[in-house]
Amino acid sequence: MDKKVEIEPVALSRSPAPHRRLVAALAGAHRRLARGGGPGTEPIWTWAMTSWLVAGLALVLVAGLADSAVIHAVRGSDDFSVRLMAWITNIGKSQWYLVPAAVIFCAIGLIDWSRGGPREKKRLAFLFGQAAYVFSSVALSGLFVNVVKVLFGRARPRLIDEVGAWYFDPFTLGYLNASFPSGHSTTVGALTGILMIWYPRWSLILVELGLFFAATRIAAEAHYPSDVMAGFLTGLFFSIAIARWLASRGVVFRFAPGKTLPVATPVSPRKSKN
Repeated sequence: MDKKVEIEPVALSRSPAPHRRLVAALAGAHRRLARGGGPGTEPIWTWAMTSWLVAGLALVLVAGLADSAVIHAVRGSDDFSVRLMAWITNIGKSQWYLVPAAVIFCAIGLIDWSRGGPREKKRLAFLFGQAAYVFSSVALSGLFVNVVKVLFGRARPRLIDEVGAWYFDPFTLGYLNASFPSGHSTTVGALTGILMIWYPRWSLILVELGLFFAATRIAAEAHYPSDVMAGFLTGLFFSIAIARWLASRGVVFRFAPGKTLPVATPVSPRKSKN
């Protein structure tokens, strides 16, 4: 005889609203970024860094309101300070820092470490790691910005009279459509973050100097203020995040309790409890 199969009713759960799904996705992404190198370690990305990032994006938008006015003012200026800033703008070229970092990294790697004592080996390991850190901070932030440039395809100030300050042609290659963000300013931002970690007492002065050198791209009429601010913040966050990632693994950095900037110092290997 055939048996009747009773099918229990299944409760249909309502899917969360789109905005709730977005918030949950962002929170999940933040939790994944905030994972450190293991249990008990500090997170790589902190809520303080998130708040700084939001504030930085707001500054980019505020700077964008003055993009057109600032470029027109610079273009019509014959002030010595503007001409000086335009003359020194190449200080933000990445090769000035990538090449020395790579040379130091390779030179230390080729040295015979077996001839030195424990202190010398520790010093070499520290310099080796710091050279790699400088190279990766400048290189990775630069690669990221180059991708973003293609995605936005913003026209440079040179074309402001033809297309205006807010012309975008996404996925367009070429110098004239690579204004946002500024690559030079990204390099300056990365160096600012590196120097802030190395010399934390001078952080405020270093940020001011970094913004000045980044602003030379405006004086050179190569970028808008919003391009400069976006690039500077990108490099700054990359250098800090990479340093925290290294600190979570005990490599040439360690965390400072309650502080976002890690400390650049040799970290001795942890002794086994067994």
